[in-house]
Amino acid sequence: MALHTYVNRIVEGRERLSRTEARALLEEILASEAAADSSRAVHLAAVLSSLATRGETPEEIAGFVDAMRAAATHVPLDEAERSQLVDTCGTGADSSGTFNISTAAALVAAAAGAGSRMMVAKHGNRAVTSKSGSADVLEALGIPIGLSPAAGAIALRAHRFAFLHAPSLHPAMKVVMPVRRALGIRTIFHLVGPLSNPAGASAQVMGVYAAHLVPIVAEAMRLLGTRHAFVVHGAVGPQSTSGMDEISISGPSQIAEVRGESVAFYQLTPEQVGLTTAPIESLRGGDAVANAAILRAIFAGERSPRRDVVLLNAAAVLIAAEVVPSTAAETYTAFRAAIALAAEAIDSGAVTALVESLAQRENA
Repeated sequence: MALHTYVNRIVEGRERLSRTEARALLEEILASEAAADSSRAVHLAAVLSSLATRGETPEEIAGFVDAMRAAATHVPLDEAERSQLVDTCGTGADSSGTFNISTAAALVAAAAGAGSRMMVAKHGNRAVTSKSGSADVLEALGIPIGLSPAAGAIALRAHRFAFLHAPSLHPAMKVVMPVRRALGIRTIFHLVGPLSNPAGASAQVMGVYAAHLVPIVAEAMRLLGTRHAFVVHGAVGPQSTSGMDEISISGPSQIAEVRGESVAFYQLTPEQVGLTTAPIESLRGGDAVANAAILRAIFAGERSPRRDVVLLNAAAVLIAAEVVPSTAAETYTAFRAAIALAAEAIDSGAVTALVESLAQRENA
């Protein structure tokens, strides 16, 4: 179906696409040179802005993810290895100004899971709306961010951690980037990108920039056959209506836990898992160099709200990867156990040792 036909259906007819139709739409977009053809660029902009205005459905998100995954450059792992992968890629675009919490949590979880087969395939990009994206802060720590697919597989096997740079492993996306930049708004790709891990992770902690997206993304994950995941959105204050794409220690967090075909929803506060509420100002970050210094201080044993928020988010990773087992009835107990495991990884020096070994690999 031609792109302008989708425009008519979505813009004029306000239709909702099926999963199959959404996949076909993105395949049509990726197969084109939309950015080089002014009329196709206009059509693409109309589709993306209309979906954003109307609100993307779980079926549309899943269909786009199907196409993204098929077009990706895949990391060469076998099925047994893929079953051990977990990711912490979120949507970004929350304007909270915090340091790189999910990246820190990924490193802590990788070190804490040393006794298991878990591997953290951290999918991400450079900063788009913030001062420091996951790629930027990892680069500032000396950790390689431009791994080839083969090198990514080697790093995962050797260190249980690898960073997968989204633009390098999703080359087809170069077609839509000029239009996304020109629009300057949140689009379906903010939701699709984190669900399109090129290593094939089936466990994940995914933060979303708005609370209303928690059930929508959770349903998309269910459709996609996600093994175990958390979709999270945290408040930046006890009574705040704005939030962050991580689990918060500054206010309650809305969480959907996906286990195959099952989805459970609940609210989590810091006190429920043995932590203390802290103001969002205590979690502010800066550029990549500043945020790298914050991560090093946390990994060196700093006692602070910054440590607590990393422990909380790392705990979710350990539960999603089933390093710490849990049931729906034992959620808060599991979080407490996982927080303790993450804290031990920091205090034993295991996280700092992991960062150093990853950096040495870059300089080898």
